[in-house]
Amino acid sequence: MYNVLLVDDEREIRQGLRLKIDWQQLGLQIAGEAGNGQEALAWLQTQPCDIIITDMRMPIMDGVELLESCSRKYPSIRLIVLTGYDDFQYAHAAIKNRASDLLLKPVTRSELAETLNRVASELDQERSAQEERKLAEWKLSRYLEEMKEQFVNSVIKAYPGGSHLWQERIRLFGLSEFAVQPVRFVAIGLSPLETPDESGLRLPFELLCRELAGTSDTGPGIPVFREAKHPDMLFAIVPGDLEVVQRFSIQVTDIVRRYLKREALVTAGEPTQGLEAWREGYLSSVLAWYMGQHAQQAEGESMRGPADPAQLAMQDKLKLLQRHLADGRKEAFEKLVEEELAKALALSHPQFVKLIFQCCLSIELAADTLGFALRDKDEIWIDPEWVWGLGTVPKACRFLYGLADPLFALKKGCGTREEPSIVEAMKEMIELNFMNDLNLSQIAEQYHYNLSYLSDLFKTKTGKSFLQYLTDVRMNKAVQLLDETPLALSDIAELTGFSNASYFSTKFKKVFGISPSEHRQSDKS
Repeated sequence: MYNVLLVDDEREIRQGLRLKIDWQQLGLQIAGEAGNGQEALAWLQTQPCDIIITDMRMPIMDGVELLESCSRKYPSIRLIVLTGYDDFQYAHAAIKNRASDLLLKPVTRSELAETLNRVASELDQERSAQEERKLAEWKLSRYLEEMKEQFVNSVIKAYPGGSHLWQERIRLFGLSEFAVQPVRFVAIGLSPLETPDESGLRLPFELLCRELAGTSDTGPGIPVFREAKHPDMLFAIVPGDLEVVQRFSIQVTDIVRRYLKREALVTAGEPTQGLEAWREGYLSSVLAWYMGQHAQQAEGESMRGPADPAQLAMQDKLKLLQRHLADGRKEAFEKLVEEELAKALALSHPQFVKLIFQCCLSIELAADTLGFALRDKDEIWIDPEWVWGLGTVPKACRFLYGLADPLFALKKGCGTREEPSIVEAMKEMIELNFMNDLNLSQIAEQYHYNLSYLSDLFKTKTGKSFLQYLTDVRMNKAVQLLDETPLALSDIAELTGFSNASYFSTKFKKVFGISPSEHRQSDKS
């Protein structure tokens, strides 16, 4: 219902207008009355209004002044003017202030109904257009948020290609400050219950955390993202100051407790700086979260500063471990693992378990680099409780050696890769990086595959060449942007990985038979 304000100094005329037509049938309601322009302006300060029907000859403030004030202060309100036949100057004022209509007194029932019906239709069209704009803006914001999360995932997964475009992406996604300043990755999840099914809480939990991240006094616009391997967790990138991280953690805990009546487990990884170090920062937050499930002191340990000598020494050992894995030095790897596990167990069981997790992360990173997918049963995140049961050095060593053996066999050339896994990894890489400069030779080099063999393997498993598959993903995203957002073609080209709007239009027409502009127009029709 649209609100109507009647303005006339004669009560009888206002009453006559009320009774002249069926206002509700036209989708209108008389929300108020005023005896002159001054009263009308006072009423408008406190009440919403869509249409004003006003006389022109009134005491204190006449219709001319009212029209001029409304034109300046309330330009969206529709104005309908009632005036006498001889009042030409009032007609001129109405035209000057863009009144919707000028009705001569005495106005007939049909004239008033026709005018109001037309004005209500105009308001309907305007409201519909406004809602469409808001919906398009919302879809665009969600799409950009989705793209931002994909970008963050591509950085923490260290996929090949596209790093030369990072500067453009961080500017586009508003991550410039986070890319250069120290940050901590914060892992957020619900503390586990005896009943593991949390699916009913996942959505409200995510919505609460995302809203908080967007409005937190620790700094609005904290990036939040999911990672497929840990579907029950959210990750936030928070400015690296320990006090800021702790304040954000307290806010998350409070809001989850208040609205979901549950306890949240929030842990921060080691401070890190620069996009190249984001993977390590992310992995350290994952480690802190799983450690935090069992040892409350782990949260304090995870927040120690980079100058901690013990932490620096352990980081150096893990880097050496990764070099042994990358170079295929099995004996050196096993010796280092056994020595460090023995030292950690001598300190405490939590330190021992923490090192097991860290070694697993190193093996997982090496497997990713080789394009080798660990089997589900080898994923430590599937059953972290089991890792806590590895109470002796020999048990832990057998577990870690078994996890690393396929990689050493692969490096020697006597092992076999799970070929479907590399294809799935490539498909995931395309989904996360379609906006970047991806090419098959980079991927073959990254995963140590022969280029021709990898190309044939991908086509056999998917039915499409690598380039065709990449183009299809890009085109599907482009259609989504054309249909759901008002973005210019140049922006869509940039967001979908094409070098310029002209090349994008040519490619689009080749695939769909019509230009992007024609597609957008036909979609509107």
